[in-house]
Amino acid sequence: MPIHRTLLALTASLVLLQSVPANAQFITGVISDSDGSALAGVQVVVEGTTRGTVSLAGGQYRLDGLPPGPVNLSFRFIGFRTEERMVDVPADGGVRLDMVMHTEVIQVDEIVVTAEGQEEAMLKRSTRSVIVLDALALEEIRGQTLGEMLSTLPGVTSLSTGPSISKPVIRGLHSQRVVVLNSGVVQEGQQWGGEHGPEIDPFSPGRIEVIKGAAGVEYGVGAIGGVIRVEPEELPYGEKISGRLEANAFSNNRQGAGSAMVEGGLFGGGWRARTSYHRAGDSRTPEHVIRNSGFSEWDGSLSAGYEGERIGWRAVASHFGTTLGLYTGAHIGNVDDLLRAIERGEPSVTHDFSYSIDPPKQKIAHDLISLRGHVKLKSGDWIEAQYGYQSNRRSEFDAHARSGDDVGDPAFSLRLATNTLDVKLRAKPRGRWLGVVGVSGMNQANRNQETGLLLPNFRALTGGVFTRGSYVSGPLTLEAGGRLDYRWLEAWPHETQGAGPFVKKTHSWASPSAVLGLIWRLSEHWSLASSAATGWRPPGVNELYNFGVHHGTARFEAGSPDLDAEQSLGLDGTLRHLSESFTIEVSGYLNRMGGFIYLRPEASPRVTIRGTFPSFAYAQTTARLVGLDGSVTTQLGHGIELSGVLSMVRGQDLDNDEPLLAMPADRLRLGIRKNWGEAFVGLTGTLVARQNRFPEGVDFAEPPPAYSLLSLEGHRTFFPGGSGLHVTISVDNLLNTSYRDYLSRFRYFIDDPGRTVALRIHLPIGGTS
Repeated sequence: MPIHRTLLALTASLVLLQSVPANAQFITGVISDSDGSALAGVQVVVEGTTRGTVSLAGGQYRLDGLPPGPVNLSFRFIGFRTEERMVDVPADGGVRLDMVMHTEVIQVDEIVVTAEGQEEAMLKRSTRSVIVLDALALEEIRGQTLGEMLSTLPGVTSLSTGPSISKPVIRGLHSQRVVVLNSGVVQEGQQWGGEHGPEIDPFSPGRIEVIKGAAGVEYGVGAIGGVIRVEPEELPYGEKISGRLEANAFSNNRQGAGSAMVEGGLFGGGWRARTSYHRAGDSRTPEHVIRNSGFSEWDGSLSAGYEGERIGWRAVASHFGTTLGLYTGAHIGNVDDLLRAIERGEPSVTHDFSYSIDPPKQKIAHDLISLRGHVKLKSGDWIEAQYGYQSNRRSEFDAHARSGDDVGDPAFSLRLATNTLDVKLRAKPRGRWLGVVGVSGMNQANRNQETGLLLPNFRALTGGVFTRGSYVSGPLTLEAGGRLDYRWLEAWPHETQGAGPFVKKTHSWASPSAVLGLIWRLSEHWSLASSAATGWRPPGVNELYNFGVHHGTARFEAGSPDLDAEQSLGLDGTLRHLSESFTIEVSGYLNRMGGFIYLRPEASPRVTIRGTFPSFAYAQTTARLVGLDGSVTTQLGHGIELSGVLSMVRGQDLDNDEPLLAMPADRLRLGIRKNWGEAFVGLTGTLVARQNRFPEGVDFAEPPPAYSLLSLEGHRTFFPGGSGLHVTISVDNLLNTSYRDYLSRFRYFIDDPGRTVALRIHLPIGGTS
């Protein structure tokens, strides 16, 4: 049985069971599937009441405090038919009712799921490569950013701008080519910036799903590189109040982080409140302090929901707020100093550690409201609706104020407001067929504040309609779908780049997307999945009209108003194996992109009144990305586990017959882990090759050398008989190696951080795990 189901079952049972007298009437039993395997996490509900529980790890359940007489029980579990039984509860004790549940194929977004056990779910989970991180896996890797948390996965790397900012890169693509969903809402911030990471509290996810490759039919415009779905934990629906305390400490930047959560049930529904705080100072390389690299962050969220037999809803309101510094050594006053700094490759001044955050810095606030609900029709079909509102406020402060400016004024300040609405009709299975149709819409407006201008004011409207269906026949699953999207944009840039009056510019784009895929269960332990998908992305406002210093990356960027939309055709093949000793998933892919938009370095730096900066201009080409990624895990017995993760991508500029700039270098992770019941210890080695495929003469410095890192991790659960105290200690960059990653924006000036010792503590209170 999967570990996450066991933990979920234990958690939910402690939350939902109510305290009753020892002599009250009860119903007890064991729940299993048609093969006799115990089922954990099955909801057992007394119809017409708010009373319920879920089955434990061995399939056991117990309902106490029942009135004598007839009771109608409902048994519900994803992937199985809902079962109902009428039970006559005696007045003088309890009664036993065992339940056998039967599988039913269902559709959950991009994934066809059956409930034939872990092996079937893994082998037939998607026509494309998918990675799922459950709550237990997230507990072990919670870090400073979402990008860091995902960077150990196959095919996923991280684009960093100093120690405090990183964003996920999926198969060489990032930013506007990767869709991030937070609580079901497409995250809309200023994601165009390479140093604009997802505004998501790292303590909040209960589950993260990474879909690699084009997924435009379900997720719309921009889902060319992949999709990251960040979902909160399921709400409790009992009456008992419980909670959880979490604390993280990191030695390198002396960061302290903590989170407090409380949850419970109310009137048949559930609720949760969470708050978290992070504070970090300057990070260190093995030789130097990375001055002004600290950050502070405060996050909070409230959620509530209800789940009935035919109606369910969930509401989430969250706030993310951070102030973060940017390395001062990347902001240079003139051309000669810039060239000398790149040639020197290390700080010219030695700094002491500090928690202070001075310009250059960023202040970001992101508010989200998510409302979603579903209704089961008499036909058995479901209607789902999701509304989202987001307010993103970003201010960036320069190290060098312009003459006449107040030193406290930001260099530029943006406010982005976004409303989204998605409605789907999800059909119940009809024979071997199941499918979904849907419509989506977005209304967005960006407004500059009174200070400087990098991105013009704009309004955008997006609408789409799609359909997707699946056909399941024995070992074969077929999937097909299509979508049509339209984007309208109205912007007010300067008449000429950086000068003249503001003028109105209007753009519109429309394009279809499609997917065709299959899953073939080759044998008991092997399956093959393959998909062909098209996707597209209109140019962003930054790519059209940026003209100025982007302070987060310490470079000058110039847009091009004549850019066309990107078009993508992706082919993906995934081979999966699951047995008692081995788990293997290996994927190969090809992504050909017409009109690929990229930042190309210009020959000379740009001199501005704020200093001298490397200069980049947006251009288009035809690109091809080919790669291989995968993972393997083997059990050697006696609790010893070996693992390996491989990521390779080759990007080629077909028009100019040269490699694409800023493609991730090949990397290999090898690990060994020893498990002892409630404890484990593991050692991991990461090998990163030098990026030898890059366009000659267009970058300010050649890619850095290859490097290798060692990491050590240990975990122990204390008091496992109760909810348990979970303690994890890890050491990253164990040997304190000096290195620079090719995707680090500050690699021209300074090394990446050195050794970091991290302590993570997870303490459930009142039954939450």
